[in-house]
Amino acid sequence: MLKVLSTICMLMLIAIPNANAMKIKDYHQEIMTGDNGKVECSACHGDAKRKTIPEASACESCHGSVEDIAEQTKRPAGAGHDVEPNPHDSLHYGTDLPCTYCHMEHKESKVYCNQCHEFEYPDMKR
Repeated sequence: MLKVLSTICMLMLIAIPNANAMKIKDYHQEIMTGDNGKVECSACHGDAKRKTIPEASACESCHGSVEDIAEQTKRPAGAGHDVEPNPHDSLHYGTDLPCTYCHMEHKESKVYCNQCHEFEYPDMKR
C-alpha cells in the first residue's frame, strides 16, 4: 500500500510541475519570460526577496514615468463630468499613488479609488 501511495504522489508531482508558480498576466508573459522558458521575477522585483512589492522604477522602465502615464491617460479637453477622472493624476493624490495600488500582476487588478467612488475605467487591464 505504501508503495502505491508513493507512486501516486510521484506521478502527481510530475504531472503538475509548476504547481507553485505564480500567475502572471498574459500580456506580460512574453516580456518576462527568459530564454530558459522561466518567468524572470527579477524583471519587476529586482534582487529583492520574493513577495516584495516592486519599486515604481520597475514599472517605469517599461511604461514610462508617472508624468508620461498621466499625460497619456488625461481627460479630453472640455470633457464633462460624465467622463471618468484620470486615475494617474488624481485630485487626491496627484501622480503620487503607487502603481501597485491598482495594478497587480499576481492577482486581479482593482481600482483603488473605488474604495470611496464608483469609477468603471472600462479600458483597464484586469
